[in-house]
Amino acid sequence: MNKKTPMILVAMLLLSLMASIDMAELKETVDVEETSARSGADAEVIAITSPKETTCTNAGCRNTLNAGETTNFEAYIQNSGDVDITELSYTVSVFLSDGDGNPTLLAKDAAGNDLQWQNTDVICGNANLCDFTSLAQGNVLGGGKYILQYAGNPIEWTPIVGDYIIEVLVDTPSDADAGNDAQTIEVSVENWYDIQVDLSWDSGKVAESGAGVKAWSLSVIANGSDTFDPRNVVIRLKGSGDITALQSNDGTDLYADAFYDLTVGTSTTVETFTNVSTDPPQIDTDARNVLAYKTEFTYGGSLTFDGSAEEASYGLTAQLVSYTQYSQFDSCQETDPATNETLNHICEEEFTQDAYPSTDDDEILGSEATYHDIRVARMTVAQGYNADGTGNPTSMVSDDAPADLNVGISYFHVEVEHRGSDPSVNYDWNVTLSITNPEGVESTVVANSCESGLEPSYMHKELGTSLYDSTGDGNPDLPGELTGYACMMTNLDTGEHTFAATLTLEGKTNDARPSNNDRSMTVDVRNNEPMILSLDLMNEGELFTGQETPLQMSATVFDVDDPSAAGLEYSWSNAGNELPGCERSNQAQSCTIPILNSYVTAFPVSFTVYDANGGSTSEELMLTIWNNGGGSATTDAGITVSYAIKYYAPSEFSITATDTPLSNYENKELPGYSGTYSAVGAVEYSPGTTFSASDVLEQSMGVTVAKDLGATSLWYVTDAGLWTLIASEASDVDATTEVFEYALPADSPVLSAGDLVLMGGSLAQADVPDASITGFSAAAAKGGAIVLNWGVDGTMLESDSIDITICEGDAGCTDAFTTGLGVGTTTFSYSGSNTVHNAYYNVVVEICNTVGCSTPKGVGNVTADKSVDGGVSAMNFAVSESGETWIVDWDATGETYDVVSWNVCYQRGTFNAANMPSTCVSTATTDAVIDKPTAAGTYTYYFTAVPVDALGNTAAEAALNSIDYQRDADTSNVDDGTNVTGETPEGEIPMVAWGLIAGVVLVAFVVGAFILSRGGNDGDDESKDWDY
Repeated sequence: MNKKTPMILVAMLLLSLMASIDMAELKETVDVEETSARSGADAEVIAITSPKETTCTNAGCRNTLNAGETTNFEAYIQNSGDVDITELSYTVSVFLSDGDGNPTLLAKDAAGNDLQWQNTDVICGNANLCDFTSLAQGNVLGGGKYILQYAGNPIEWTPIVGDYIIEVLVDTPSDADAGNDAQTIEVSVENWYDIQVDLSWDSGKVAESGAGVKAWSLSVIANGSDTFDPRNVVIRLKGSGDITALQSNDGTDLYADAFYDLTVGTSTTVETFTNVSTDPPQIDTDARNVLAYKTEFTYGGSLTFDGSAEEASYGLTAQLVSYTQYSQFDSCQETDPATNETLNHICEEEFTQDAYPSTDDDEILGSEATYHDIRVARMTVAQGYNADGTGNPTSMVSDDAPADLNVGISYFHVEVEHRGSDPSVNYDWNVTLSITNPEGVESTVVANSCESGLEPSYMHKELGTSLYDSTGDGNPDLPGELTGYACMMTNLDTGEHTFAATLTLEGKTNDARPSNNDRSMTVDVRNNEPMILSLDLMNEGELFTGQETPLQMSATVFDVDDPSAAGLEYSWSNAGNELPGCERSNQAQSCTIPILNSYVTAFPVSFTVYDANGGSTSEELMLTIWNNGGGSATTDAGITVSYAIKYYAPSEFSITATDTPLSNYENKELPGYSGTYSAVGAVEYSPGTTFSASDVLEQSMGVTVAKDLGATSLWYVTDAGLWTLIASEASDVDATTEVFEYALPADSPVLSAGDLVLMGGSLAQADVPDASITGFSAAAAKGGAIVLNWGVDGTMLESDSIDITICEGDAGCTDAFTTGLGVGTTTFSYSGSNTVHNAYYNVVVEICNTVGCSTPKGVGNVTADKSVDGGVSAMNFAVSESGETWIVDWDATGETYDVVSWNVCYQRGTFNAANMPSTCVSTATTDAVIDKPTAAGTYTYYFTAVPVDALGNTAAEAALNSIDYQRDADTSNVDDGTNVTGETPEGEIPMVAWGLIAGVVLVAFVVGAFILSRGGNDGDDESKDWDY
C-alpha cells in the first residue's frame, strides 16, 4: 500500500478533531474593568492591627495567641470617599478556620454564645449616644488607634486553642464601595505553660535591713492554659553578699556549695516510658517529684549575715534550672527496621525554658543598714506612630513577652522603680537607652523623662516618697515617686535589633545591687509592605488618542508602619518605563499624562508604592486605548471621501477612491422608492485595512461634492449589487460644496469595498405591491397538516415576497409562524408536527415589500385533524378460512361519525400497535374477504382492523386474532424452462441469482490480483503511480 495512505488517514483524524473543537473557547479573552473614582461616603476597613495575624513557616509560627489570655480588637477604619460619614456601625466576628484560611462557623465562648459583637452606635448625630458624630473624608476613625467597642467597653475575647478567622465589617448607608467594607486575618491560639518562682522575706519587706536572722519563703506554682504537671522541677538557690549561714527549715545546709539545687513537688509513681510496638503497649514506671497543676509548693529557710562587715549586704536568688514532661515527643520516635514503620513511643523530655521566662527567677535583698537599690522594672517598644512621630501607638511589645516588631517610628520606653529598704530615701537617676541595629551600629540616649509618645506624659522626678529640691534653690518642693519613666524615639528598619537599658543611681549613694540596673532584649523587626487600597481611572468614557482630556489615574494606599503616609513614595510605569511626569516621588499618588500614539491597544499601567524601609507593593491597571484615526481620498472628478474611525490597532488607517463610469448606474430602480434614477457621481471606494466589529469603537464617513453636481442622495452598492441608502440629504460646507455624512451603526466592521453612488432627482417613496392574492383556499390534511393554495392577480416584482402567517387561535398571536416565499409559488403545506389535534388555526397569505402588503389577501381558519375521532375500535374480531380466502369480520365500538373506511392489516407473527404491518386491505364495512397467500409452508397469520377518517388518518391497534396457515409444496414440473419444480419459495434465492453472485466474486478476484501485481518492494512505493 502507498505510504501516503497512513498520512492521509492521520490528516483526516486531525480534521475531525479540529471540527469538534469550539473555536470560541480558543478565542476566550478576559475583560479588565476600568474603575472610576469613588463618589460618596465610603467606609473602608484598611487593616486589623490587633491581634496580629499569625504567620507560619517551617521554622514555626509567629504572633500566636496564648489560650486563656484576654485580647482586644483594633482596626484602621477610614473614610475613603469624598463625603463625610455621618452614620456608621461595625461588626466583629470570630469564625472557626477550616485549616486553609477559610471561615466556617461562628466560634462560641465558654457559655455557648456566638463570638460576634455588633456596635450600632459608632457614628451618629447624637453625641450622647455615639462615640463620634462624623468621620471626614480621608480621616481614620479614632485617629488611627481605635479599640473596637461594644456596649461602651472594649471588646474582649478570651480564646481557647484552635485556628480562627477574625473579621471586621463596617456598614454605613449609601456606601460608595461595599467591596472594601471588611477585612479578615487568621490567628492561631496555642496552649502555654509557665513555672512561677517567687521569693519573699517573711517580714513582708521588699528589702530587709537591721541585725538578726532573716527568714524567707520560696513559692513555686505550675501554671498554664491546660493541665500542666511538670516532673523533677529543679530550682537553684544561691546566696550572695556577706552571708554566714543559709539553711532550710528542715535544717538542710544550703550554703555548703556555691549553690543548692532543690527538686520541688511530691514524690509520685508515674509512667516514664510507653513502648507502643507491643500489644498491649509495654509501660515502665518510676518515682518522680511531680509539681501538681496550680498547686503551690512552698519551701522556707533562714539567712544569717556578718553584721561586723562594713555596710554589710546580702541576697538570695531562686532560678528555674529544668523540668521534665511526659508526652509523645519527636525524641521518642523509633523506626521499626523490619517494617519501616514509625513508632511514636511516649517518653520523658527535659526542658529549660517555659512560656514566660520573666517568672522563672526571683531575688530578695537586704543589708544591715538602709538597703539602697533602684532597678529597671520593664522595657517596652511602642509602635504605630506617624512618620513624624505624632499620633498614638497601636501596639506594644515588652521584654516580658517579646515578639516581632514592625519597621517605622517607635518609642523605646523604660520603667524604673525604687527597690530600697526605706521608701523615704530618695534617689536621683538617669537611664542610658541604646538600640543596636543589624549592622552593629548603636544609637544611645541618656534620659530621665518621657514627655511625648506615650500617655501619660512623665516629667523627671526622684525615686522615693520624700520632698526634694526640684528647682535647685535649696528648698524641697516636690515629692518623689516610687516609679519613673524614660523613653527615646527611633526609626526602626528590618533585621534583628537589641534594645538595652542601663540605670544609673546619681550622687554619692552606692547601689547595693547594680545587677538589676541592666536589662536588654533582642527581637526581629519586620517590614509590613504598604497596601494599595484602590487603583482608579478617573476618566469617564472610552480613551483614545487626540482626546482633549488627558489620562488621569489615582491610587489610595495605606501603610500600617506609616499611617500618615509621610514616608511613602509612588511611581507609575508601563513595561518597566516610568511615565513622564509620574516618576517616583512622594507627590505622585495621582498621575495625569497625555495619551500618546504608542499607548494604543492594551496599555497596562503599573502603580508601585514604596515605603521608607525598602518595602514596595505593585498593582496593574489594564487600560484600553483606541486609535483615533481615519483616511481621505479625492477622485479626478473632485469628489472627496473621508473616513473617521476609532479602532483597536496602532497602524495607520487609509482609504482609496476612484471615479466609476456613470453609465453603470443609469435608470436604476432604488429599493423602497418608485421610478428610476441615474447617478450624477460614482466612486469606487476601498479601505486600506479592515477591522472586525470588536476592533472598532465608532466610525463615520463623509462624501464632499460640489453643489452644482445636483446630487440628492448617497447610496452604497456592494460588489453583489446590494443597494443601501446611507444619506438622503447633504449639509453645507460652504457656498459651493456640500457633504453627505453617514455614521455607521455600532458593532459594525469597517465598511467593505464597494461603490458610493450619488443619485440625482428627488426620491419618490415606493408603494405596496401591485400584485395581490386571489383564489385562496386553506384546508386540513392528513396528520394535522394544513394545505394552502392561491393565485396571484397582477405582476410581482423581484423585491416582492409572498408572506404567510399562521396563528394557533385568533390572528395577532405573539408566537406566530411566519415565512416568505418567492415569485411563482402558489401552494404551501404547514406540517402537522406543528399543530394540535382539533385546534383551529388562523392563516393569512399576502404579497408584501419593504413598504407594506397589498390587498386583497388570503385569510382563513382551519381546524387541524391528526386522528380519528369518536374513540372507535374493533371488537369481537373473527377470522375464518373459506377455500382460498380468509373471511374477517368484527363489530365497531364507540362513535363512528368520523369513520369512512377500515383497514384490515395482517402478517406472519404477532405485532403491537406501534409496529403494525404494512400489508392491509381497505373496506367500507366491518367485514372483508382476503385472498390467502400461495407460498408453501406452515405459518400463523395475525390480523387487526383500524378505522380511517376522510383525510386518511388512521388509528393503531395490536393484533386482535390469528389463524393457522398450511400449504404443501407443488412437486409438479411445468415446462417453464427451469429444473425447479413448483414455485420458488418466498424468501429463497433463485438459481439465476446464484450464478450472478459467482460471477461477481470471480471479477473481484481478478481485479484484486491485478492490483497486487502492480505492487513491488516497499522501497519503491513512493515511485509508483497508484491509480486506485
